[in-house]
Amino acid sequence: MTKENEELTFSFSDDGKEYKVDDLSDEHKLIYNKVMLVNRQKNEIVSNANFEVEKLDILAKHYSDLLKEAVEGDDKKVEVVK
Repeated sequence: MTKENEELTFSFSDDGKEYKVDDLSDEHKLIYNKVMLVNRQKNEIVSNANFEVEKLDILAKHYSDLLKEAVEGDDKKVEVVK
């Protein structure tokens, strides 16, 4: 359940003074919204990049395991996926 009277606030540091969004002028509310949008987009880009790195790490390990088996393993034929 959400609080109906909860005021939206922001600060410029974790322990800094808090400001109420409702106290801003319309022009400054627009700037606040732009800051929030940019931060959300940045976080999304970082999350997507981390996921891509994770996928590449998995694929690199797979190919490394195939190569290791080819050079150190029994004389089994290793199928390479292209």
